[in-house]
Amino acid sequence: LARIPKFVFINDETFHAELEVFHFGRHPLKNISSQWKITDSKGTVIAQGSLKERDIPIDNCIPLGNVSLPLSKITKAEKLNLEVAVDHHMNNWDFWVYPAEHPTLNKGDIYFCNKLDEKAESILNDGGKVFLSAAGIVENGKDVVQYFNPVFWNTSWFKMRPPHTLGMLCNPQHPAFTNFPTEFHSNLQWWEILDRQQVMNLELFPSKFKPLIQPIDTWFLNRRLAVLFEAKVGKGKLMVCSADLQNNLNERPAAKQLLYSLTKYMFSGKFNPKVEVDYAVVAELFEKKERPPAIKFYTTQSTDDLKPNIK
Repeated sequence: LARIPKFVFINDETFHAELEVFHFGRHPLKNISSQWKITDSKGTVIAQGSLKERDIPIDNCIPLGNVSLPLSKITKAEKLNLEVAVDHHMNNWDFWVYPAEHPTLNKGDIYFCNKLDEKAESILNDGGKVFLSAAGIVENGKDVVQYFNPVFWNTSWFKMRPPHTLGMLCNPQHPAFTNFPTEFHSNLQWWEILDRQQVMNLELFPSKFKPLIQPIDTWFLNRRLAVLFEAKVGKGKLMVCSADLQNNLNERPAAKQLLYSLTKYMFSGKFNPKVEVDYAVVAELFEKKERPPAIKFYTTQSTDDLKPNIK
């Protein structure tokens, strides 16, 4: 076991882990040596060492020793892995390290906004780039409650008790994530980005449209959802994110790193959304209007206690 205070670090910090072992074998172990190593995503060893030999009784929470590593030599966003071996038995834990400071990007080429205003529409019509930070303003999708942890048991038995999603999907090879190492699914670095954040319902978008970050909806509804997408709108290029990438970034290094990765991508020649979406379809995500309920929890065959009181 490893007691690690957190899983996301910046490179002016020191990684520290307290190592322990549970042993419930047939016999106590004598003169056991333990080894540890920290590797990067390519398997390159960053640091390694051995712990003092000791006897291991049949017990739990047996301390083995500590691991400390200053992270100043990690100069770019990295997923690292701590592996500990005790008598040929191994366990490992991922953690993430991001730069404390980023190169300054000239954001003049991108219009950053918190709503689709007339200026955003004009820039898109003229062939410019727009980054819409849509956290807190989503209407089509606000009935979908997303936590980092998944659906409890199932949403049908508990009448859509939150949360409603089951993790997310993304393409880790997409250039938008060049500076934000990720798998195709969520992991612990995504917690501060996705937990209790709004999602967008793409029901009116073209059938071939795929978002950059797609939350997985409850299987009873299977709606096409998004937290992040890019689109060709008019002559321009649009990026929309419904997760908060603006507030308290000094305390949220993963969110800060994702924003940097997206911004740098938008400055590059690789930012070239392929699927065209009408401006009105995007704007509909944020329109306040009456919308039908996502699901009815009764049928004509339901007992009276499950039917709503219709006057």
